[in-house]
Amino acid sequence: MRVVARILIYESYENERRLLVEMVARLGHEPVVVTVPAADYLTGIDVFVVEPANALGSVLAKGAHLIDPSLPIVCVEGQAPPPMDVPFAACLVEPFQLGQVGSAIERALRWRAERGVGDSRHRAA
Repeated sequence: MRVVARILIYESYENERRLLVEMVARLGHEPVVVTVPAADYLTGIDVFVVEPANALGSVLAKGAHLIDPSLPIVCVEGQAPPPMDVPFAACLVEPFQLGQVGSAIERALRWRAERGVGDSRHRAA
């Protein structure tokens, strides 16, 4: 049985966002896209994949960490991740391949499980 996770995605560039959504879906997970923050944007989310280089991405990453410090955040960057006060469970440096996205999600889910959180929201596929 495989774990199906809800993956929240924030990527400011539409083409990259579409690619991430497609990759997450091909890996068998449920992609959820956020383009503007809402009060409940983290509800039911297992992993947050975010591009923190721009202002909104940075705000979303910091806000997510404040709301739920156990939520694993995967950083997506064109270069090395920016210095932030947010612990990243994994980082993806563009360009990346499907296997790298899958590995980052698996690492993030393990990161959450090590903190004793998350298994109750996952669904078996």
